[in-house]
Amino acid sequence: MRKHESLRESEGLVPAIPAAGAIVCPDCGNHCRLYEGNIGYCNLRVAKEGKVEHRFGRKAVVSWYFDPLPTNCVADWVCPVTKRDPAFHYSRRLNNLAVFYGSCNSDCLFCQNTSYREMMARGSPLMTAEELASVANDRTACVCYFGGDPACNPEHSLETSRLLYQSRRVKVCYETNGNISTKWLGPIADIVKESGGTLKFDLKAVTPQIYKGLTGVSNKAVLANFEKLAKIGRERESEFLVVSILLVPGYIGISELRVLAQFIASQDPTIPTAMLGFSPHHAMSDLPRTSRAHAETAKTVAIEAGLTNVRIGNVGLLSSANYTYE
Repeated sequence: MRKHESLRESEGLVPAIPAAGAIVCPDCGNHCRLYEGNIGYCNLRVAKEGKVEHRFGRKAVVSWYFDPLPTNCVADWVCPVTKRDPAFHYSRRLNNLAVFYGSCNSDCLFCQNTSYREMMARGSPLMTAEELASVANDRTACVCYFGGDPACNPEHSLETSRLLYQSRRVKVCYETNGNISTKWLGPIADIVKESGGTLKFDLKAVTPQIYKGLTGVSNKAVLANFEKLAKIGRERESEFLVVSILLVPGYIGISELRVLAQFIASQDPTIPTAMLGFSPHHAMSDLPRTSRAHAETAKTVAIEAGLTNVRIGNVGLLSSANYTYE
């Protein structure tokens, strides 16, 4: 936790989740408790006159780009767009509107997208939902929110999603840590399901100490949200909830992987689950890349735990490193 705090302080970010104030932010799973004038952990909200206000009004700290389809997506092997969805014309190459939010309510020591931290600290670039939705074109088949994390921008992402779906029938996908406020979880699930998109849920760990050590925050809301989403997805017509698990050497070994797989299987054993290779980065640059042996054993254990749709992703990152992963 000291490492989390020192890193954030050096980058001009709130060092820890505010927990002592009387003004409670309702907009993500952290529920920062703020004193008057305090800024939240996401750097987007501030306590003012006894209420929580968004520092940038209706704008979000966000950037975007077009990703030609098929793309490197966590859910690519179950994605309806890549499987020739009849709703789209494939005479021209389609694209994904990749939306990168410059804020996050976790603080992963292994973060692969650390540029969000600079955006978060400076509060730019800024866009309204209308401005963001307007960049889509006649080749845009889907939108995917990531970052950072869209959990910090539920209202902005929902407004953008509704505009895109109403005007172009764009499929809506979220790639998220799942630390979403109950206030927004239902509406997000609704637009994803209605549009035929997927919720790509990064389920990092079940054991509270491991999760907090890696991310700096609690996984209490994360696990509760996963249970709710799994229940919603049981009656799905197409894949709705997809899980990713990052195999961090020394942290997400086989014992933790088994607990993760058992938890997923207890909710719905058919949920597609991807085991992802880890690449050294950020504050964990001293670790090896995930070994092929680690990944293959993890897949076997997940299947033994009851999961029926498991794959190894990021195969190109796997190494021959020799380390203990039991």
